[in-house]
Amino acid sequence: MLIRHLKDCDEFTAGDDSILRELLHPDKADLKIRYSLAHATVKPGARTKPHRLRTAEVYYVLEGRGRMHIDDAAAGVGIQSSIYIPPHSVQYVENTGDNDLVFLCIVDPAWRREDEEIVEEDLSRLAVDVVLLPDETMTSRAIEINRRLITNGPPEIVLSKEDCLPHISLAMGCIDEADVKVIQERLEDLARKTAVTQLKVVDVVSSINSRGETVSMLEVERTEELQALHEEVMKEMTPFFRYEVSKSMIRDDEVTETTLDWIRTYPEKAGYEHFSPHITVGYGRVPPGLSFPIPFAVTRLVLCHLGNHCTCRKVLGKVSLR
Repeated sequence: MLIRHLKDCDEFTAGDDSILRELLHPDKADLKIRYSLAHATVKPGARTKPHRLRTAEVYYVLEGRGRMHIDDAAAGVGIQSSIYIPPHSVQYVENTGDNDLVFLCIVDPAWRREDEEIVEEDLSRLAVDVVLLPDETMTSRAIEINRRLITNGPPEIVLSKEDCLPHISLAMGCIDEADVKVIQERLEDLARKTAVTQLKVVDVVSSINSRGETVSMLEVERTEELQALHEEVMKEMTPFFRYEVSKSMIRDDEVTETTLDWIRTYPEKAGYEHFSPHITVGYGRVPPGLSFPIPFAVTRLVLCHLGNHCTCRKVLGKVSLR
């Protein structure tokens, strides 16, 4: 009888940067099995390196939560999730929780070093938006309007102060994750120079997307200062932005084609002379009753990771405005 306890297995950092303990391997014990079994841990805020195996692999999550990436697909995972990873697929997992992400790895046939390849190129790209965040009062007002829309229509956009922030988009594209720090420094320079601190909502406008759905927005007055800031952000982001986007670059599990299309065509549809500042409040038509103008302050210039419907899902970098 062979029984191995986790505490008796040596801990080491694997090639994909996970913290690994090998439990069972047919090359290292007299086992009549084809597969290998390992215990893996990814720390909060960390992720494994993109890699591929010639063999099939299964993850079974024991603790924590994360986001699994397999080729161009991505999905949230948590306790009791089983994930099948086909041979030759490019894979990595990120820990999106506050605690360790712990999972079992079953590789069949058994893992061998020569069967694994670390891949670094395009897999750390993120779809992002450089945005202005409104003050607390305007943020709460946008969320309140969003809640009214949700009661009468589909809850595809659910605004919040935590992970779906009301915002004014200034520039959108795809970046290398490694460039976040440099972009943060560029935003700090822009924040020091801009005169934009006070804005106004002047109307409610609606548009029809390619799926025939009505999207409602709070139209923001396009002042000379705001237009100038938009153009400066677009120019500063030019060295970093690309517009080839895939679903794996978006933070949400479900991603519509309209989301990808908007990111791909942002410069042509929303850049420079087509810049139309607004705060998206959701699907459906806003009931009458708002009085305009609605003045508000903008408090921060933010780089955010985009979610479905081009929502601001995670803050990657932020700068306070004067």
